[in-house]
Amino acid sequence: MKRIAILALATAVVIPFTARAQSKPDFSGTWTMDAAKSDPAPQGRGGGGAGGQTIKQTATELSVQTEGRQGPQTMTYKLDGSKSTNKTMGRGGEQTVESTAKWDGSSLVIETTRDMGGMSITTKEVRRLDNGGKEMILEMTAQTPNGEQKRKMVYTKGM
Repeated sequence: MKRIAILALATAVVIPFTARAQSKPDFSGTWTMDAAKSDPAPQGRGGGGAGGQTIKQTATELSVQTEGRQGPQTMTYKLDGSKSTNKTMGRGGEQTVESTAKWDGSSLVIETTRDMGGMSITTKEVRRLDNGGKEMILEMTAQTPNGEQKRKMVYTKGM
């Protein structure tokens, strides 16, 4: 009887940790935006992620390559919540942006701060997989001097 109680207690402790470890998806792959399922880009702005994304993920980092007007751009994020620094090309040339990435259940939350013409812009991206891992949902919220802007983009995984 005592063994059964110990086994039941051990199972109750181990299973939640196993489930939590398995809840972090792997976003690796080539993704194409599904315009029909996505919100349109805000007026006066470019595609804002309208092209494809190639993602490589390890246990400690996520690397996202996108194709923009200035050519391919890669952003690399540490997945432990510590600060990541990347260089991006903007209208005024190269910029340094700082980001933090952390898990919220099975969603990856990336918060990025950049300076645009003396104004601080904060962007929050929430990524999650849907439809058995065949779709990646990317919800972006930007805090700008003109207020909050939100956009949802749906990407389909390439074969």
